[in-house]
Amino acid sequence: MNDFMNTDDKNDVILGAAAHELEQMVDQVCELIGTPLAETTELQRQVLAAFGFGAVYSITHRDRLAEPQAHALSIRMLTKPFNYSEQQAVDFADDLIRVASNEEAHPVMNTIIHRGINGHIQFTQEDHEALARNIQEIMAAVQQQG
Repeated sequence: MNDFMNTDDKNDVILGAAAHELEQMVDQVCELIGTPLAETTELQRQVLAAFGFGAVYSITHRDRLAEPQAHALSIRMLTKPFNYSEQQAVDFADDLIRVASNEEAHPVMNTIIHRGINGHIQFTQEDHEALARNIQEIMAAVQQQG
């Protein structure tokens, strides 16, 4: 059956699976911090989105996605489950990409993105304790700065 799938269809399947994986990870992270996504503050939501962007990077690397696919996946994650508008998601994704490639642009967010890369690995290895510790440390640090 796969012989009949064209490249666009395969990309859709890969991106759909990656989007689903991201949603599961976000759900689990929210469960670990004890706050449903809908009840987070805007700052918490941005932190979780940056952490999730780290997971996008991890998935992009693992699945060897092209840059446009990674960008699409980032926007998809920001619109669902984070509920940013499409324009907000595009702008935020562009900011996250800029920060991920330039630590000086925003050192704290860069660190959160990199912790999200580790968080994705912890999620896929089902290391709930390490994932919980990872996100809780970030949230505590951000609350102190806030």
